[in-house]
Amino acid sequence: MSHVTVRWKAILEIAIPSILLNAAPNVTVTLQTALLGSYGGSDMQAGFGAVATTANTVCFLFNFLTDGVSAKLGKHAGAADWVSLRKHVKLALICGLAGAALACSTLAVLKPPITLLLNLQPEVLRGATPYWWVRVAITPLVLLNMSISGILQGFNRVTAATMLISGQALLEIAGTLAVFLGGLGSHENYLRNMGLVTLASAFISACVGLLLVKLLRPPMTSALDDRQELLIAEDLACTFLPADVLLHTDEEALVVGPVVAKADSVTSNDNSLMGFLADGASMLVRSTLLQATFFIALAVASRMGTAALAAHQIVAQLWLLTSYVTDGFAVAGTVLGSRLSHQRLDSTNSSDTRSLQVLCNRVLLSGLAIGTLCGFGFFVAEDWLISLFTKADVTVDILHNNLWSLLCVVQPLNSLVFVYDGLLYASQSFAFTRNVMLVGFCLVFCPMITVAQYTVKALWGVWVAKAALNLCRLLGGMYRIHIWWFQTAEPLTNGTV
Repeated sequence: MSHVTVRWKAILEIAIPSILLNAAPNVTVTLQTALLGSYGGSDMQAGFGAVATTANTVCFLFNFLTDGVSAKLGKHAGAADWVSLRKHVKLALICGLAGAALACSTLAVLKPPITLLLNLQPEVLRGATPYWWVRVAITPLVLLNMSISGILQGFNRVTAATMLISGQALLEIAGTLAVFLGGLGSHENYLRNMGLVTLASAFISACVGLLLVKLLRPPMTSALDDRQELLIAEDLACTFLPADVLLHTDEEALVVGPVVAKADSVTSNDNSLMGFLADGASMLVRSTLLQATFFIALAVASRMGTAALAAHQIVAQLWLLTSYVTDGFAVAGTVLGSRLSHQRLDSTNSSDTRSLQVLCNRVLLSGLAIGTLCGFGFFVAEDWLISLFTKADVTVDILHNNLWSLLCVVQPLNSLVFVYDGLLYASQSFAFTRNVMLVGFCLVFCPMITVAQYTVKALWGVWVAKAALNLCRLLGGMYRIHIWWFQTAEPLTNGTV
């Protein structure tokens, strides 16, 4: 019996570039938060948090343009279904442009009611108001770059996507340092000038990204990229394209014979516009609810005063920083898992199921390890990290309370949730992901955030509500992957890895 395993090299070749891709923007925002706290004070830090969280809430409602597109394109690349792949590339770009117009107009209209809802003080509004309009201008570029990133990841061109996003981050970091350390503009204009730097770097990234989408193509293999060498068997059984397919060299000719039959039988629903939009709608609901939790948390924190709002922004950046680092393994799970899942459906060989299980176990173990290390690091470096972000005594006292202990403890939980999200996308469980988020939002987060506002009246209560929601998501992911997804496979034989 052949012994099948999954190489760590294959996982790391996708995970490491993806870590850089996902973490780079958040590292940039974390640096900006620290610089604002050191040079601008808590008022400017609070204004930045209010505007950035609101803008991100609107933009990331459309994060299906990244995660869902990666899963869809990875599936079609694994099936060598190049016609459907090109169709979904066009759909992704069209949806990105449509979403950009909607998000931009939404942000412009929302400014007065959001300002009133967040109860922002005049000293906070002085810097936040001009920055708001800069963020409105940035929004179309953000959504376009999200679409481009999803397309490149779906093409399995993770390195190219990483270089693109990392280049944008480096440009933004350099410009931000020039604003604060180079004395570009007055103290009152720090926030606006920092936004203009973000606008310029996003524009350059979009131009380069569109060129990459035009020039790059996914690897021309029947299922898995040979470079990744995902599966190793003792009997070294190899998979080749049919001979009649190998006689052709253009992409259109690849959709013939046995490959067409597989694509038609497995992906007929997904190839339709309605199928794409249905999955997109599920992810839109999921993203709307997730971003609503961040915005509601922001609104509750703003009612606790400017110092609490500044502390909330600091915790949010560290909370997300760990998650985005872990998200590299979630991307590996999405890209490789979607292809293995397709192979498993087309094969009676139990080794495909065993390989899928090994992949899931390894990316989950990696996520757990990263979360644990980050939580321990936050605990050890508590005083240094807090002093890096703020010098205000009131803000420091809020962070030193139960809030920092909670931040450290929940990092393993957060990391596992992000990895499970990637595996859920690989299993095409978009509707299930939506339903879990809906249940968690209504039955867990909303009651607990209400308690935090009216009973606990402390910032740590806000983040307990967020942690409880993530626990709900974790339990849903565990059920869907380890019970439902694997139970749809052929029964495992003895001697599995």
